[in-house]
Amino acid sequence: MDDTEDYLSLFFTECGELLGDLHEHLDAMLDASETGGSVDIEVVNAAFRAVHSIKGGAAAFGFDVLIAFAHVFETVMDRIRSDEMPLSADVAQLLVRAGDGLEVLVEQARDGGGPADSMVDRVRVELEELAGVAPSAAEEAPPAAAPAAAAPAVEYDPDIELETREVVILFAPGPEFMHRGHDPLRVIRAARDIDLVSAEPEGSPPSIEELDPWVCPWSWRLSFDTSMPQAKLLAFFELYDDTAELTVESDPMPEGASPPPPKAAPEAEAAPAELEAAAPVPKSEAKAAAAEGGGASSRTSVSKTLRVELMRIDRLVNLVGEIVITQAVLAQKLSETDAATSLEIGHSVEAMTRQTRELQESVMAIRAQPVKSVFSRMPRVVRDLADTLKKEARLVVSGEHTEVDTTVIEELAEPLTHMLRNSMDHGLEGPEERAAAGKPRTGTIRLSAEHRGERVIITIEDDGRGINRQRVMEKAIENGLISGEEQLNPEDIDQLIFHPGFSTAAEVSSVSGRGVGMDVVKKKIQSLGGRCLVTSTPGKGTLFTITLPLTLAVLDGMTICVGEERFILPLSSVVEALRLENCEIERLPDNSRVLARRGEYLRLLSLRSALGVEGAAQPEEMAIVVDTETNGHVALLVDELIGQRQVVLKSLEANFRRVDGVSGATILGDGRVALILDVPSLVALGASQHYIAQETFH
Repeated sequence: MDDTEDYLSLFFTECGELLGDLHEHLDAMLDASETGGSVDIEVVNAAFRAVHSIKGGAAAFGFDVLIAFAHVFETVMDRIRSDEMPLSADVAQLLVRAGDGLEVLVEQARDGGGPADSMVDRVRVELEELAGVAPSAAEEAPPAAAPAAAAPAVEYDPDIELETREVVILFAPGPEFMHRGHDPLRVIRAARDIDLVSAEPEGSPPSIEELDPWVCPWSWRLSFDTSMPQAKLLAFFELYDDTAELTVESDPMPEGASPPPPKAAPEAEAAPAELEAAAPVPKSEAKAAAAEGGGASSRTSVSKTLRVELMRIDRLVNLVGEIVITQAVLAQKLSETDAATSLEIGHSVEAMTRQTRELQESVMAIRAQPVKSVFSRMPRVVRDLADTLKKEARLVVSGEHTEVDTTVIEELAEPLTHMLRNSMDHGLEGPEERAAAGKPRTGTIRLSAEHRGERVIITIEDDGRGINRQRVMEKAIENGLISGEEQLNPEDIDQLIFHPGFSTAAEVSSVSGRGVGMDVVKKKIQSLGGRCLVTSTPGKGTLFTITLPLTLAVLDGMTICVGEERFILPLSSVVEALRLENCEIERLPDNSRVLARRGEYLRLLSLRSALGVEGAAQPEEMAIVVDTETNGHVALLVDELIGQRQVVLKSLEANFRRVDGVSGATILGDGRVALILDVPSLVALGASQHYIAQETFH
């Protein structure tokens, strides 16, 4: 990969971060405008900077369509932050759609182009109307690869030709030039496309003690051999007008060859003049604003980051996993030796255990990322579907700063998109239907995330019509999923929507009808070691609950013994351990057993029966009370509780096949393989197969 490809990859990575910030700021502006509250000017400035940064980066690579759109977007944002235009709800809605359009253009630039998007064209026309830019001027192509490369604010008469002449411009980067991510070398290289013939540096480097790597100590005398009008030549440097000074030292334009007055609005005439004068006022104002608002250009607020390929982090995680296993082996071997002669070794192993845990937590923290990167894409999905389905809807997002393993985050976008499409198409009613039912015309979908123990819970809830269970039953019978005689409870009926090929849509459309959406959701979530549940109330709405592990690498577990086999229970699910000799066991009419504990009764589940473990049918001696997250507490009957340990999670499905009730496997200190139990799935398995404790208690 050459330098250009490296820079291009970095540009699109930064675009993703900037677009995420932009959507967050625009949503805040929209909320404030709709509720009648005041908009924080720093939020407006931050949104403006995000658009400005995307435009500047795109200019270096000549993405003309993206540049032109960002330019008119930026112009509207500038009018808002300078109080020339009020931020009404309609304007805020347009800005949100403009953010979606900017994201579409970035994706097209990354993918090497694509067909014109009608939504982007409509939004651009509306932005031009707000900005007061004539469509003909906005559509004029910018200079190739010019860092400013936006459509110029003025339009010159093309019939007047200027003679080729030498123009000398002094280009002096200011103190904030490097902080804004600019590179003088890239500016000079790009200027070759507008007839730059030489660039002579001026100035002397400071001493090593006084050297500041964030401040450029040189300026350049740039010589152009060009027929371009001076104002249009200076427009090339428009992007840097607040971070660098420009001085035209020589321009022997022939008499009578000056271009006529610009055809743009009168206020646009000031732009070239300000650049020609190279006045330092804009820079000082920018610095003052940054210092006052704690902007990104403030040197004290710069956060040092390092971009690392995910592959390198994965190798580090695997190495930490191997260290955890090796540490477990050493601890196991030590326990088999004479403790009196190995006391010092024991202390060393304990210290290594603590250090290994700290190392593992540090590596996991590197991989942990907020779900915001996925959640930020979902408002655009809802807006696009609302436009397609002619429905009114809003998405309320919470918990977007909840952190989860980056591997999990990468796989979340597809299932969340399918679930939102399901809520929009099948859940929310049309405006007229909602009004007739006494509901607000605008439907609400809530997307949230939260930590619960060692898992993250993601919910998608709508206030729509709920699941039509009668229609689901009819479709399931039609597809042969169930027989007409089967009697299912409401929860079982709701789960039918996850079957492959199942859909209640009357006809196939671009949104739904093929029966692949919810099937994809279930398979994807299960592949991540999670579960997806649905609950619905007819006429009030539907709630989807996704439960996912925080990490797919290492977890804390409780080792238990059932027969001759050892299993791992996730420590986050364990509530307490009880000896059955001290407990009261009761029999229910259906012959199942429950455990009386502190005024409540817990269902008993025999792991020996549920897992089919062979061996002597001796009475279990202990019960482990676990939290199923959805069905309350359940007591699992086991033979022995061995102890707590940290284990490395290995995928069973990837190396063998999926096993119900099991989420993965690990290697113990003695080299044996132990299965890691999936408690909610295991409890559901026991219920479906009617595995209950036998009459072995007294």
